[in-house]
Amino acid sequence: MKERILYSRIALALASLAIVSPFVAQPAMAAAQDEIYDFGSSDIYAEKSAEPVEPAEAEQAPASVEPVAESTEEPAPEKAYPGGQVATEVQLGVLGDHPTLDVPFNITGYTDKMMEDNQVSTVDDVIVHDPSVSDQTLSGVSSAWNIRGFKAQQQDVQLNGLYGIAPRFYGGVEGVDRVDVLKGPSAILAGIAPNGSLGGTINYITKRAGSEPLNRVKISYGNGGVFTQQVDFGRRTDDGKAGLRVNVLNRNGDTSFDEHMRTDSITVGADYKGDRYRLGFDYGYVYNKVSDQQYQVTIGSGALKTMSSMFKVPRGTKFGADGGYRSIHEQYGMLHGEYDLSKDWTGYFSYGLRNTKMEYFYNNFSLSGLSGAATMKYSYNNQINKADSAEAGVRGKFFTGDLKHELTVAANRIHYTRYMNNRKVAEGLKTNIWNIVFQTPENPYSWSAPKNDENTFTGVALTDSITTPNDKWQFVLGGREQRVKVDTYNTTTGAVKTHYDESVFTPAFALVYKPQKNVSLYANYMQGLDAGDSLVTDTDAANYGEAFAPFKTKQYEVGVKYDFGKWASTLSAFDIKSPTLLENSATKIYSPNGEVRHRGLEWNVFGEPRKGTRLMGGLMFLDATYRNTEGGLYDGNRVAATSRWNAVMGLEQDIASVPGLTLTTNLTYNSSSYINEANSFRVSPWATWDLGARYKFKSGGVPLTLRGDVYNVTNRNYWRALQNNGIFLGKSRTFMLSLTADF
Repeated sequence: MKERILYSRIALALASLAIVSPFVAQPAMAAAQDEIYDFGSSDIYAEKSAEPVEPAEAEQAPASVEPVAESTEEPAPEKAYPGGQVATEVQLGVLGDHPTLDVPFNITGYTDKMMEDNQVSTVDDVIVHDPSVSDQTLSGVSSAWNIRGFKAQQQDVQLNGLYGIAPRFYGGVEGVDRVDVLKGPSAILAGIAPNGSLGGTINYITKRAGSEPLNRVKISYGNGGVFTQQVDFGRRTDDGKAGLRVNVLNRNGDTSFDEHMRTDSITVGADYKGDRYRLGFDYGYVYNKVSDQQYQVTIGSGALKTMSSMFKVPRGTKFGADGGYRSIHEQYGMLHGEYDLSKDWTGYFSYGLRNTKMEYFYNNFSLSGLSGAATMKYSYNNQINKADSAEAGVRGKFFTGDLKHELTVAANRIHYTRYMNNRKVAEGLKTNIWNIVFQTPENPYSWSAPKNDENTFTGVALTDSITTPNDKWQFVLGGREQRVKVDTYNTTTGAVKTHYDESVFTPAFALVYKPQKNVSLYANYMQGLDAGDSLVTDTDAANYGEAFAPFKTKQYEVGVKYDFGKWASTLSAFDIKSPTLLENSATKIYSPNGEVRHRGLEWNVFGEPRKGTRLMGGLMFLDATYRNTEGGLYDGNRVAATSRWNAVMGLEQDIASVPGLTLTTNLTYNSSSYINEANSFRVSPWATWDLGARYKFKSGGVPLTLRGDVYNVTNRNYWRALQNNGIFLGKSRTFMLSLTADF
């Protein structure tokens, strides 16, 4: 019965994709030709290079057609597919910037226009529009997600291709111009992810001043009662060589989970273009405090013995304690430069610093049994996290016979030190999920931040992209020698607790075949290194804080990309194997025990197949299982917090009869998943449906955009799965309203 209800809701949401069609009315029959959906041609690039039609031969519009009203729609960003939501060029670490169609990876670059039109606040709001990504963010203090079934988090987001510099705990994107989502491990491109993200990489491309002056003011209200004001300022000098972009944001209010949110941030992006060199500078500061934060529910050992799924609770039930809070202060900066040694060779460097201060008082809500009995534990964590990151290299091209080589030699270093003290305040406090009494204790501890761990990752990479004369074939060969040094410390004595210092070589191979200019078939063999998940982070584990040798992950991937001109699509298949840490339920000790294997198919689609009709989304099938576990205990079981099916599809429709008006709808679906290796506790499938509209108009000569969105229109009450026996409650119906003015 529940599944029938779910499927009926999915059908209702799918039907919404066609709701806007009846509202589309064209002013004259002369526009009928534009209403036909264009599914592309065999080679759109060949068409673009064809001889132009002579003016005398061009079709003339009937004289009776009335003049079309001035369009209020913003032009699509440069280097973007039709519709402006997805970029045609991406950044690939040591390989540099390349057209998306030409690279042997499944990667999507989401533009600033996409972020503005979808009213996103944080990076997880952006990347959940990718079917390969599943949101694991459970409150304002959490920013995490799965990519191809592997957990990733804010700590491993890159800033202009550099690890370790982007804010560690804050996921806001107000200073970001593009978010590149690379699926799959890729140690060759930028080295090891400091905190163990394996399934993919998120890269922020920061904002720069455009050719036209920008004075943008935006105010928004929603997600409960959160009020946001943002100013975006951009200028270039008359000669276009120097530019400055500044974003200032203030956010304050109570969210839909009754969290109190306050954020103050500023980002500065500057650049200068000389005759043979280019410089870029970024600086950011953020203060973010979340009070009375929502939290996950841990399914305790007693509940696992009597329960196989979670019962429903009232929408908006609060599992985070009154009096809890997390406050952060983050500063970060980055300098990037390039110098043309000759017309074929360029040297480059990047250097960045980050300083993060965080204080966190929080609770853990653990369900004890089917009756709703629960216990709570309170903890206090404070830390200072300092990081510096650098990369330098040379890239250029040369020929051997008819083959063109694009060679890159690069070295990088990431170093960060964490001064942290995580202490238990109280535990075993009893309550009941049907009548939650938090019994928030007084925190007896003061600020204390002894050295907890120190990590240094250094590497040298060499890559060679070999292209045949007709550009039909491209071969990418490369490797990275990666040194990993990890030290953990006893926070009481200061003595070294564990030490690891070893080097490992990670090769990479890839190829691209282009039977025609708008089609590419690709394959790759990539490796990833994981130092984060080889550290025991479960505070209840008997060997909490123990570090193991970094895990090596291996991926095989094949795919095809097709640019139809007005829309584009990517289809890929992947097979990823990685060692994993598993807990012994008797001893509470984590150890490398077996491996996980993630195999799947991905389909992405985006573009504007019809003028005024834009779509973006796709589908992923994922078979993620445990293998070779001790005694075969979990062999064949599904990896915790992974769904077999993830799907997302968004549609935008401009309403021709009301110039400036656009209606939007979005559907997201995740199939069932489990919270533990034993697969004894299942979380039901869920689907959410969003609706929205935006209206672009002018008032007093000032371009204005009014946007409104309703999320989870059907107010679905659902749970989502986490790893380590955790679940969290999905958001109930919320809304967001904003007004943007360009002065």
